[in-house]
Amino acid sequence: MKKWIFLLAAALVMVSGCGNEEGGASASENEKVIKIGSSPDGYPTSFQEDGEMKGFNVDIYNAIFEKLDYEIEWVLTDWTGVLANLDTGNVETASNFALTPERGEKYIFTDPYYYSKAAIAVAPDNEEIQSVEDIKGKDVGTILGTNFQNVLNEQYPDNGGNIVDYENNEVVYRDVGAGKLDAYIFGREQLLAMINDKDIPLKIAGEPFGSQPVGLPFKDTEENRALIEDINAVIEQLNNDGTLTEISKDWYGEDIFTEE
Repeated sequence: MKKWIFLLAAALVMVSGCGNEEGGASASENEKVIKIGSSPDGYPTSFQEDGEMKGFNVDIYNAIFEKLDYEIEWVLTDWTGVLANLDTGNVETASNFALTPERGEKYIFTDPYYYSKAAIAVAPDNEEIQSVEDIKGKDVGTILGTNFQNVLNEQYPDNGGNIVDYENNEVVYRDVGAGKLDAYIFGREQLLAMINDKDIPLKIAGEPFGSQPVGLPFKDTEENRALIEDINAVIEQLNNDGTLTEISKDWYGEDIFTEE
């Protein structure tokens, strides 16, 4: 009797194994995963809160990759680490990436899904700097590896100020607010959100400048070119059905896509 039970169990195992072979890989093996590099403190575009990634870009990526049946795996570092991970292949793409000609020499991109504008932020009591033209000779903070310094140099080559590189936003907010730095150049949308929602001790000086397209970068491979075509189709769909506008209003209270 024991021998018969053993043989029956073995037969069931064999049948189960054959069923998996006929059906192909298991469900877990069929999952499509895309690794996205990001910094954890980029409020409101992409940031980590209570162990969960949130933000304007995060909502857009979730909408895109849900339609493409991909699961997102976030790889969090400072911005220089994001660039290094993209170069070494530790991530497939990166969040909030300006599509510049220089970067076009290294990567291929999706269509832009929005346009980022640079802005100058100063301490609330700073009346000396009223616009980007007033930062000549001033100490201006920027985040290492971001593209805002290039925008400044291209558009205002004689008014660029003395650039001081930082690795994260929190320190530069504090230094500008305390008067250790004269100004900070960063994305207008991010700065406005931090000022309005997080009460950072800064204000915007003058009008924004340097509108740049933002998309998803990839290494140039045949597989990635095919994926980009799929992503572009979804971006167009999300734009047409109002999803992008809804996400913008959720995070900024306005439709930033109408300003492109």
